[in-house]
Order: sequence, then structure tokens, then C-alpha cells
Amino acid sequence: MLNARAGARSADNVRIIAAFLMLVAAGFLAIRMVIIYHYSLSYASDHPRAFSDFNFYYYAFSTVLNASHDPSLIYNNEHLVAYLTTLGANLDDILIYCYPPQFAVIFAPFALLPSFTAKLAWVAMSVVLCIVGAILLAKMAYRGEDKRVTALLIAVTLLSFPVLHDAYLGQSNELLFFLLATPFFFIERGNRWLAGVFLAFAVVFKVTPLAVVGLLLLRREWRTVISAGVCAIALTLLTASQLGFRVIWEYLTVEIGRAQTFILSAGGLPGNSSVRGALQTLSEKLGMPASEAMLHATQTAFAAIICLFACYLVLRRSRERRMDYALACMTMLLAAPILEPIHMVVALIPLVILLGTALEQRDLRLSAIPPRAEMLLLAIAVLLLFFMERSAMYTISALITYVLCVARYFPPLSTRVAPAY
Repeated sequence: MLNARAGARSADNVRIIAAFLMLVAAGFLAIRMVIIYHYSLSYASDHPRAFSDFNFYYYAFSTVLNASHDPSLIYNNEHLVAYLTTLGANLDDILIYCYPPQFAVIFAPFALLPSFTAKLAWVAMSVVLCIVGAILLAKMAYRGEDKRVTALLIAVTLLSFPVLHDAYLGQSNELLFFLLATPFFFIERGNRWLAGVFLAFAVVFKVTPLAVVGLLLLRREWRTVISAGVCAIALTLLTASQLGFRVIWEYLTVEIGRAQTFILSAGGLPGNSSVRGALQTLSEKLGMPASEAMLHATQTAFAAIICLFACYLVLRRSRERRMDYALACMTMLLAAPILEPIHMVVALIPLVILLGTALEQRDLRLSAIPPRAEMLLLAIAVLLLFFMERSAMYTISALITYVLCVARYFPPLSTRVAPAY
């Protein structure tokens, strides 16, 4: 009797916190509309500074179309700065293009459009795909019948500040969000070959989703992994046919390291919300700045530990495929030495999965953390992403999300079930 009453109270608390999140989402919807209106007014009179990060993409796309005889120009900073100067764009930001050659080749047709038209088309595409990804993610994360929960999960995604900021900059993380959420949805629906196609695009666009491929391999998702590998090779061969193999090789061996060094030189929090960025900022505030060797060693050790731990959890303690997807995304983000605020768009995948599965099985304790505490921590992690990054806000949100993911692999004995493969 006492256990039943405690379970009912816990379920009520979960519903209250979910209702609170829904109310907050509604409030932020109104705020976001005002912000978007303000942005549209400012963009109307300053096209070069509108969706400013897309200027880098447009440079790379134009280079593929107009200078394919010398593809190394894609990563030539002098040519990039000259182009941005001619365009009248802002030169105060980090001036480097650091995406794989495949990205430039696949989206090169955007350079056939005038610059501002291409920007509008890119942002429209990104927003639409983000909405589609949010819907697919919500349906995958929550299998219940309550449409209000599905609406809440979609709202949590679309109203977070990283999504708005990504669109404001004309960035590509909404696209990456779609390319990761969609394969997870298709795997759950049994369409693993198609899932691999979307995952292949994610890998050749950003490289870091290889962490997701690795964990799917541990889960013996052979068809998805094979499909992703074949499609990624095909996209690489297509790129090589246009630009040659040398630019691909130099990107992997030279440009990635150069770009990381360049970006890391910009400092720690809040621009870099990784563990490395947080340690760098904390050490500086304490008056004992950590050396580059110390920061590198700490981040490398941390990345190795969480990657090995993820392998252990998936191999030995996996009981729910959806949590493996969540763990893969958070491991990918936290293992990276650079975690820009807009990268937190991808962190919405594990957050929605955690929230959806909790609301789907409200009367069960799914985690080592009690349901009430888990929902409270989830609410904190979500709310931190509803605001512009400040200090360590996004680092805290990422770490909370990671802890909640890991805790799902250690449920109370009474609720453990056989592993699902």
C-alpha cells in the first residue's frame, strides 16, 4: 500500500514538472517571436552581416564551382578574408572554414544563387529539417498516446536557444540534428538501411558522428553501419572526382588540427563549453592558468574515459536502445575539445529521449536517480538551454544530461529487465 502511494505521488510530481515545462515553453514561444521579428528588421538593411556564418559556407561552395582546379583554396585563409572583406562581412569573428570537402561539394549548388538568396534558402531548409527532426525525435522518444507530451517534446527542441542561435547565424547544427535524429527514428521503425544513409551524411559533414557509428557497431546494428559506410565512401568518391583525393587527405591530416588550434585560441567559457573550456576558465579565474599541455592531457584523458565507459555500458548494461542513442550523442559532444554553444542543438536529442521515456513510463523507476529528482534535473538541463549561454550554463546542462543518461543504465534491481538486442 505504501509503495503504491509513493508511486502515485512520484507520478504526480512527474506530471507537475512536465506541466511546468509546457507552460515555460509557451512563454518562451512568445519571446522567440519577438526576437525573430527584431532579427528580420536588422537583416533587411545589412545583408552581409545577416546569417553571418553562412558567408564561410558560401565561400567554400563558390570555390568548388569556380576554382575546382585548385581545391586547396577552400581552406586558404587569405582568400577567405579577402572574400569576406569584399562582401562587407564582419571580420571580428573567428575567420576559418573547417568543414570537410564533402560538405562543400554536396551543397555547392547554393553558390548558383545570389548570396542573400542563398542564405535565406539555407536557413529555410535548416529550419524545416529541424522541425521534421523534432517531430521524428518526439515520436521515437515517446511511444505513449498523450499528444500533449509529444507537443511538449517538440517544443523543448524548437524553443531552445541553441536552435534559435543556429538559425540566426546560418549555421549547420540544425542539419546535423536532423541527420542524427532521423536514423534513430528509422532504426526504431526497422528501416535500418535507410537509417544508414542519413547517418552517412552526418559523418561526412561533421566527422564527429563517427562516435555514434561506433556505438551502433557495438549494438550489432550491422545493416545501419554497413549502409552508412557504403554511402560515406560513395560521397567521398564523388568529392574526390570533383576535387581530387589530396584535398580530402590534407583535411584529415592538416586542416582539422589547424582549425582546432585556431578555435581553441579564442579561449574558454562560454564560447567553448567543453570540459577543457571549463577547466581553462576556472584555472584563469583562480589565478593559476593551466598550460596548453595540461589542458590537452586532461581533455584527452576525459575523452578516453567516457568513450571506454560508453562502450562498457552499451556492451554490458544496455536495456533500452533509445538510451544508447542518447549516450552516443552526449559522448560525442563531451569527448570533443570544442563544444560551442550552437553544438548544444545535438544535446537536445538525449534530453528529449530522457524526457520522453520518463513520461512514457511514469509509474516505473527507470534510473538510479529517483523519478522526482530525475525530472527536476531534466527540467534544469532543459531550462539552461532556453537562455543564451552565460559562463558555465551549457557545460552544466551537458554534464547533467550525461549523468542522467548514465544513471539509466543502473536502475533499481526490481525494475531491471533482460538486455534488448
